[in-house]
Amino acid sequence: MTDRLIIPKKIANKILMIGVSKSTYGGMTAVLVSYEKYFEKSRFIPTWRLGNKFVKAFYALQAVMRCFLLLLVDQRIKILHIHGAANASFYRKRIFIKMGKFFRKKVIMHQHAADFKEFFENSHDKRNIVRTLNLCDTLIVLSQSWKKYFASIGVSEANIRVLNNMVTPPTAAPEQRSDDKLHLLFLGEISNRKGIYDLLTMLKDNKEFFQNKLLLRIGGNAVDGDIHTFINENGLSRFVKYEGWVSGEKKADCFAWADVYILPSYNEGLPVAILEAMSYARPVISTNVGGIPEIVYSYENGILIEAGNLEQIKEAVQFFIDHPALLPEYGKKCFETVRPFFPESVCKQLTSIYEDLLEDKT
Repeated sequence: MTDRLIIPKKIANKILMIGVSKSTYGGMTAVLVSYEKYFEKSRFIPTWRLGNKFVKAFYALQAVMRCFLLLLVDQRIKILHIHGAANASFYRKRIFIKMGKFFRKKVIMHQHAADFKEFFENSHDKRNIVRTLNLCDTLIVLSQSWKKYFASIGVSEANIRVLNNMVTPPTAAPEQRSDDKLHLLFLGEISNRKGIYDLLTMLKDNKEFFQNKLLLRIGGNAVDGDIHTFINENGLSRFVKYEGWVSGEKKADCFAWADVYILPSYNEGLPVAILEAMSYARPVISTNVGGIPEIVYSYENGILIEAGNLEQIKEAVQFFIDHPALLPEYGKKCFETVRPFFPESVCKQLTSIYEDLLEDKT
């Protein structure tokens, strides 16, 4: 595989990318950072970053002004590629969708939201949400299940394209083992939505059984609760370690250390962290939500469970403790499953989407 696959300048200089600041946390940021490596020349406007309401307001305002000026003066721009989610993110991105159409540009809405269904079902503005999505020339989604969902709420199916999230092949070799315990890894937002407290509660309830059989490392930005306090007050510190936010080399080291990746999440698009784990040939325990069942197959390359089912979490973890010989077999199948998510394949898909829009004269 080529080390650096490039979306050439003749296409890239016609694209203006809109999305969250690359200094923030999360799957959307990981996608944007990945894209930057493979565009020969990329232009990007951040619309949001973590901070107080004044920081957020400033980022939104500067993004609107910069986008307006660029579309006004730079005739090379033909496509707005907008990365969005649900809730406030959707309404921010609506401004850029309408701006793009005002300037007669092609507009891509790249939908990353794991909780879009909840956002839509709870909204009193459903008609306008669908109308906004249908203003876009292309709606990019992360899986076939999301394509079916958006079509079911009234988005033109002809305009919906499935594009895999991009994951870079491993950068760290497997770690040499010095123990016979199962190495379990959770990387993700420390929130109730991601199911991390379900996992920790299960371990608390079965502490005597698991404390000598596994090690759990946790990495992610804290959103809900005090994970340090939970670990310490429930006597889990002997075999559970919270690393804080991990990225770059430290993240690679975590995947190299792990035997199994676990994400007992309540809703998802298609998590980049799962794809990363699979690229390291690590079996996955996760839930049957979003696009996850399209890549994780129970008792082939991982185990799917029901969100919130602590007994199933327990059984899945115990399965890999009881069957360590299956780890290489499951891992090999994970690696084969994730090949279409490597840059060579995703860049070709994305280039095709751009070319189709550039050729469309309507």
